[in-house]
Amino acid sequence: MAVAALLIAASLLWRSVSASRTPAGQAMQAQETDAVGLPVRALADSLADGVVITDGTHVLHANPVAARMLGAGEPGQPLAALLPIGLDAALAGAAGPLTTQLHHPDGQPFQATLNRQDAAHLGAGWHFLIIRDLSELEQGRAALAASNAELQAMAGRLFSLQEDERRSISRDLHDDIGQAITAMKLAAFAARDEDQTDRRREDIDQIIELADSTVIRLRNLSMLLRPPQLDVLGLEAALRWQAGMLFRSSPVELLMDVRPLSRRPGNEVEQACFRIAQESLTNALRHAHASQVSLLLQDAPDGGLHLRVLDDGEGFDLAGPRGLGMIVMRERAQSVGGSLHIETAPGEGTCIDVRLPCPAP
Repeated sequence: MAVAALLIAASLLWRSVSASRTPAGQAMQAQETDAVGLPVRALADSLADGVVITDGTHVLHANPVAARMLGAGEPGQPLAALLPIGLDAALAGAAGPLTTQLHHPDGQPFQATLNRQDAAHLGAGWHFLIIRDLSELEQGRAALAASNAELQAMAGRLFSLQEDERRSISRDLHDDIGQAITAMKLAAFAARDEDQTDRRREDIDQIIELADSTVIRLRNLSMLLRPPQLDVLGLEAALRWQAGMLFRSSPVELLMDVRPLSRRPGNEVEQACFRIAQESLTNALRHAHASQVSLLLQDAPDGGLHLRVLDDGEGFDLAGPRGLGMIVMRERAQSVGGSLHIETAPGEGTCIDVRLPCPAP
């Protein structure tokens, strides 16, 4: 282990310096620095792992990390008071680090790895015990496992939603658009074989009416996939249109503050911003039971975009279960290099605050 190698090197360095001094100088140094020596103690105290230096039965020095871990104190403390009985012997015969359970001074158990390295100093045998607390590592692993499980669940739900959306589009195309085209085809056949001018005109008028209604249906369907305002007029107009459509027949008051942007964002940023605003406004209408919702879009001081959707609804507990919509919104923001922050609490409304980059062209 690199830590033990450094400590042994420091002890050998101090040993060589001590050996070069006179016996009186060595005695004076021992009185000034204790049995371990300043270089070794200083190095041990600077390490992030716990370090206990022993003579096999008693503690010669324990760095601050080991003191917090085990309650190691003054030199001379029995080693048996720090480690379980037999552990030091097990370490002596081990080929590498051992993983075991230790206890903090308050009795709280924790998992740790221990490694022992031996060194000789001025005729005395030293043991370096290197202790690494695995609690944070285990917590990190648990958090990573939970995050992976959440991502897997989200991926499954996204796949399900995509399939539902595709089925819905397929059904609309087949049942609505397909039937309208079939009706136009039948009316065209009837008009072609019709001898009476008035009846032929009626058939042609029916074809024109069916064509107009089919165009409207196709336009509405395409607008669900990507609003044409994004391509033609930009983000500001698309947000005004979307908010107006959502709140058109709702009793909820909409306060819209969509300011002209200094420059147009890229396609991916526009799409992400629009979809996040769409999801936030939809959630406020469906779930928040709000009386007022405000929408803000403006330039951010750092040159990016600032989107905020605020409602005075019921709010929710951020520590509780999160819906897929919240996860998808955060993923949309992060996918374009932005961030999404949620402020809410039960009974205190919800604020969705989004910052997205908008690099200069």
